[in-house]
Amino acid sequence: MSSAEPLGERLKQLRGRQGLTLVELGGRSGVAISTLSKIENGQVSPVYGTLRKIAVGLGIPFEQLIAEPAPAAPRPVQLLTRAEGTAGFSNARYAYAMHAAALEAKAMLPAVMTIDSREPPAEGDWSSHAGEEFLFVLEGSVDVHLQGEAPVSLERGDSLYIDSRVPHGFSRRGRGKARLVSVTYDPGQAGRRALPPDEA
Repeated sequence: MSSAEPLGERLKQLRGRQGLTLVELGGRSGVAISTLSKIENGQVSPVYGTLRKIAVGLGIPFEQLIAEPAPAAPRPVQLLTRAEGTAGFSNARYAYAMHAAALEAKAMLPAVMTIDSREPPAEGDWSSHAGEEFLFVLEGSVDVHLQGEAPVSLERGDSLYIDSRVPHGFSRRGRGKARLVSVTYDPGQAGRRALPPDEA
């Protein structure tokens, strides 16, 4: 099964739960109906920005597209994610391992990205989403492409903090693998992180 197939099945299931047609979801999300259909049928692996739009259109947290939420806990103060327990998805350019994906009550989306392409992404494939993003290179060399700016070259141990509303994309340099930590903060989700007070 390709990485696109489980994601497509999940999207179809979530859309069905809400009783939405592809046309209705397309109108809510701003994603073309043909693209939604291809995602649901496992024919295409969407980029991160497209998945964010779909989540907004469904009115659900982004992580719910890729993983079942954890059972409700009276006081969710921590969630351990083991290396083998990450939820993930991939497309032609990137592979994402999402951490803490089962925890909906959070304002940050932590992920480890593996960058497969040495070519810069076409501008239409750049990501743009609300909030801010922190990037830290774990392995290899990465070019961060920001609309209207020269690429920023990062080496292992380097970091970059960006306004994620600015369209952006990534490419790797050299022969080796390139991996980075990406932590996105979405101020629109900040209200979800409120935790109940301790019960004495």
